[in-house]
Amino acid sequence: MNIIISYLETMFSAYPQTPRLLEAKAELHGMMEDAYANLVAQGHSENEAVGQVIRDFGNLAEVAPELGITAELGAAAAPAAPATQTAPLAPEAPPRPQAPQHPPVTLDEARGYAEAQQRIRYRVAIAVALFVLSPAALIFLPAAATAGAVTLSAGTATMIGIFTLLVIVACGVMTLMSTARELAPYGRIEQGRFTPVAAVTQWAEELAQTHEPARIRALQISVPLWILSPAPLLAFAFLDDTVAQKQLWVLLGVVLILGIVAAGLLVLLPTAWAESVRHRLAHGQSRAAGSGPNADGSGEDEHSVVGVIAAFYWPLLTAIYLGWSFIGNAWGQSWMIWPVGAVLFGAIAAGGGAWESYRKNRRTP
Repeated sequence: MNIIISYLETMFSAYPQTPRLLEAKAELHGMMEDAYANLVAQGHSENEAVGQVIRDFGNLAEVAPELGITAELGAAAAPAAPATQTAPLAPEAPPRPQAPQHPPVTLDEARGYAEAQQRIRYRVAIAVALFVLSPAALIFLPAAATAGAVTLSAGTATMIGIFTLLVIVACGVMTLMSTARELAPYGRIEQGRFTPVAAVTQWAEELAQTHEPARIRALQISVPLWILSPAPLLAFAFLDDTVAQKQLWVLLGVVLILGIVAAGLLVLLPTAWAESVRHRLAHGQSRAAGSGPNADGSGEDEHSVVGVIAAFYWPLLTAIYLGWSFIGNAWGQSWMIWPVGAVLFGAIAAGGGAWESYRKNRRTP
């Protein structure tokens, strides 16, 4: 019922709150409540009942004759008569450019878009994981050939690695193309070419809250995986072995990092679809108009915590790299700081983004 009340407030928000219109709003509220109760009694689900009530009563112009407020709506829409000019008018400021007004998104459209996102969630996760894993063969095979671990020449191993990379990337692209077909009917939602509606926004918030526990559990698994992913590389780097074999072990550690990061993505991404739907349906027109990250009135950057960390993280990492390289004369080993640091920052960014999302959801009434 909260969705119906929010939709009703949106319907009357463009008109003056005169006693007659307030009385009509209360009367329409009663009609919508009765229709909702009848539909639920007939066996419809709550979402089906809300959608049907909004379809039947959601156009104020159509129900105005029944409520007897056609004249009031017409008077509110008519332009006011110009006032008598008694003094010279100041020069008018140039009009501010207005974003084009796109049609509002309907509840049926929002449900269809959410179902499409739910259908493609595993394909998106698989495609992203494939992109992460794509350079693994190119990283490992040439070193394995040089160390004699495989019976291939270095050139052949490199060629196989490049071919494998291209095949894996092609598979990822084809997977994403299949998801694009699913989302094609909802292109205007993807591009933000719609005006948000309070009822749809509230429905999306409730959908995201329903699936939030699964997303939090996935974060609790994936973030530790990303933090621990450099452990094999660090262990292999300190093996006491020949130069060729040590390089092979180090590159195997890099490949394991890619595999662990991909595993974390496969855990997290399929659970993030509801939050993605909520974010898109909550912004709409403001995002399409290019009004920036604060267009929703939040007054703060969604990734402010991550931005503050990044401001000192990368300079500090550079200082550690240079200090280790110059003081310890460890140019052959110090390069490991960069893949390790990148993975750790990815984990920090994921945790910071999750915290910002949690904090914003706590502020949402």
